[in-house]
Amino acid sequence: MAAPSSFSFPGLVVRWLAAAFLVFALYNPSGHSYYHWLFDFGDTRWSLKALAGLGLIIALLTFAYATLRAIGRSGVLATVIFFTVVIWAMIDNGLLDSLGVWGWVTIVLVIVSSILAIGVSWSHVRARLSGQADSNDVTL
Repeated sequence: MAAPSSFSFPGLVVRWLAAAFLVFALYNPSGHSYYHWLFDFGDTRWSLKALAGLGLIIALLTFAYATLRAIGRSGVLATVIFFTVVIWAMIDNGLLDSLGVWGWVTIVLVIVSSILAIGVSWSHVRARLSGQADSNDVTL
């Protein structure tokens, strides 16, 4: 049986889906997001809006903190540069010519989700690549 902290591709997908859910729940171009609900002044359920917003912010800050702890500022910068070059290559090859504003917003949201997923998965990836145990994984 694998250890609970072992890394797997399905685990990465689950982490990416969780990050994408958080990012797209906060804002997305479809009009169905926390941002749009917050600024719907016809809906006066402010206590629910505050509760949902607090939950989203706590979850996003947890992901962001884990990402910064795992890959650091230089790792975040490296992943941003990587995704920027990928987008640049796609533009140069004409793959993104017909993209509108909302398409670009969606690409940015997917990139943010990917950076958060990489960050929360990085300790597992590093342990798998190096074969070294993390001090948090040691049991008596």
